Amino acid sequence: VNKKTLLANSNRRSVSNDLMEEGGVPAARGSIDFAFPPELADALHRLYHLRRGSLISPGPLQSLDDRAAKRSLFLRLPLDDCLCMMAPSLWSSNLYSSLEPIPSDTLALWSSCVIAADYHDGLYVWSGRETFGANYNGIRQDCVEFLNERAFNRFPMPELYMLSEGDSMSRRITALLAPSHADPPEQQLVHFPALANLTPAELVALREKFRFYDASSDASFRVWFWSVASASSNARNEGLSLCE
Repeated sequence: VNKKTLLANSNRRSVSNDLMEEGGVPAARGSIDFAFPPELADALHRLYHLRRGSLISPGPLQSLDDRAAKRSLFLRLPLDDCLCMMAPSLWSSNLYSSLEPIPSDTLALWSSCVIAADYHDGLYVWSGRETFGANYNGIRQDCVEFLNERAFNRFPMPELYMLSEGDSMSRRITALLAPSHADPPEQQLVHFPALANLTPAELVALREKFRFYDASSDASFRVWFWSVASASSNARNEGLSLCE
């Protein structure tokens, strides 16, 4: 069995487990694999982030002129830039590992890690509570250099934000992430297997960071998917237009 086959099988299991029906009952594997092959798993998550991001979501954080300018850029920029505008990309690092890609979810904000995030017009370096010491300054500098290299020659030039856990400004990055803390614990582990490396106490503390959360105003990826994929969904009548 070659590496490509193993990777495809692994992705297929991940998508099938991640897209569980409400109540924790697995959806029919055949229909899920037929409608959403593993190659489209990333596209589904990007579509989710696009829907809740500033390009489409009618949030109060940007003026209509800013949104119109961003949409104009989205239609004209190269593919890589457009993908970066659709969903943030995250990497995590600590004293024992270099930058590794992680899901763009709230449960990725571990107190023991420094996180680099790229959302096209915004670059973020977030330091967990356990990384405030001077021995992590080198890791933070590596994150800054990594992000600046990714954004080299990018238009418009993104702003760089240095954020710390517990700081009020850290909401800049938290607001970009999918609220995976709202999902059942077993679904959290399926989507982000690295959570299994945390102790039960660390998992509880991680989830408690987001106890002030309104699920009705910001659905997780799992909840959103089944709200539009179920047979009783009225989502087709509630879509948002780019002209709004």
